[in-house]
Amino acid sequence: MKKNELTEFLQRQNEFLQGRLDEALASVSSLTLANEKMVATVDELRRQIASLEDVIKGKGAELSKEKAARQAVQRLQGSPSERQAKPTPAPAVSETPEQRPQKKRTNNGARRKTHPECEVETVVVEPDSPDFNHEEATFIGECDVVRYVMEPMRFKKIIYKVRKYVQDEKIYKGSAPATPLLNSQYTSSFIAGLAELRYLHCMPLENAVEYFRAHGFDLDKGTAQKLVSKVKVQLENMYKALAKAIVEDIYICGDETYQKVRLQAATPSGRKIKKGYIWVFVGMTTGLVYFFYDDGSRSAEVFEQHIRGFNGAFQCDCYSGYRHIGIGGMSGIKRLPCLQHIKRKFLDLKDNPQAQEIAKLFGLLYHFEHQHRIDKDGWTAEKHLEWRQRYSKVMLEKIRMRLTAVKNRIGVPPDDPLLAATEHALKQWDEIPRILASPTYRLDNNEVERINRYISLTRRRLTIGSHSGAEVAALYHSLAITCHQRGVNVFDYFCDIIDRCAAWPPNAPIEKYRELLPDRWKPSQK
Repeated sequence: MKKNELTEFLQRQNEFLQGRLDEALASVSSLTLANEKMVATVDELRRQIASLEDVIKGKGAELSKEKAARQAVQRLQGSPSERQAKPTPAPAVSETPEQRPQKKRTNNGARRKTHPECEVETVVVEPDSPDFNHEEATFIGECDVVRYVMEPMRFKKIIYKVRKYVQDEKIYKGSAPATPLLNSQYTSSFIAGLAELRYLHCMPLENAVEYFRAHGFDLDKGTAQKLVSKVKVQLENMYKALAKAIVEDIYICGDETYQKVRLQAATPSGRKIKKGYIWVFVGMTTGLVYFFYDDGSRSAEVFEQHIRGFNGAFQCDCYSGYRHIGIGGMSGIKRLPCLQHIKRKFLDLKDNPQAQEIAKLFGLLYHFEHQHRIDKDGWTAEKHLEWRQRYSKVMLEKIRMRLTAVKNRIGVPPDDPLLAATEHALKQWDEIPRILASPTYRLDNNEVERINRYISLTRRRLTIGSHSGAEVAALYHSLAITCHQRGVNVFDYFCDIIDRCAAWPPNAPIEKYRELLPDRWKPSQK
């Protein structure tokens, strides 16, 4: 290539490369400008986010103030003193507290209880700083801080100045409130307090007296015993009304347990304490609880005497005292077995795989039973009966086949525990379908077992002094535990019925006392 041609070629190459360099510089310049714009956009976004955070914080403070104001209005509306005043208009809110889900707090997400049952007292707390001047300050809001306070029982000594006058040769005299016992200074509240501590909370009477003394009233144990025993006489008609109401139910669960009773004279073996059996009937329709005691006897005659007149379903364990149910004078009673008692005999054989397998099959009955509950999620009694008959047919057939296989084993000794449990189940097998033929019958007798724990707690802590003392306990236990089962305040109930029974004549009809039982009781208007 000639010199001129080479020079021309290099010039063209230089111009081409210079153009590429200019394009690259232009690209770099545009990228720098875009980067600067991006940085400016990010900064602007950060400023907007910060502004939104400030707005959210302000809204949160406004919502907190609104919530505090709403709670204050609710407390004022719920206060007894404020109900009589003119209603305070509530601030306009978009939704009610019931519609708004409660905010979960600490303690693993557990919700803090609001205790609406408490009496509410509102106290305004002003700043206590010495620099604070109320006249110069501007109110900006308030917050609610809740404290729960318990005041121990209080005793009052009320002295009534009963005045006397003479007018036209006739004497006029004021009248002080009557007491349930003649010539007694103690009102029904003392008997109610003793009955609640002794027969609901299973506290020995001497401990109840000590509890009174610790809170400012020195009550003798002998006086406490007389108050309880003498008022029992006035409640006898109520107890008879309870016995009559129980057998008018259509479904009863029954059981018996023992209490330690001190004897007046020692037995030939030298013992002065015996097992005295207390029986209990629970009306599953009315919720009434009826304890009864007959010299501590556990004989079938005691049961037959108190069940007389009942026509319905009676659920119990396989104790021999119930052997006459369904025959003779009790032919109108339909016995229901307790599946928990049957299942327990297999559960106790922990080292026997066959027994544990049968126990699991009984457990499946409970599993299917608890999948639905009447009056929950639209589940009716008719649906529940249909569901029971559907699942029980298959399960009972499986259990029966296993029980039959166990019984037909060859070479099993008569005292084999598994054989004994199997025969116990087969003995009641024809009665088990009766439970599942109704939507309301329970699978077991656990309701009565839970109620009998009150007696179990009592016998661990004290020994009843006599048979008559056990009869007193049966009466008070019946009324106190029935109140507890039905959600009735035990103290208020006893205060009311003791005064009312004391005012009624002894020959008042039993039907009148029926209205005082906890399932129908309404507080008297004072």
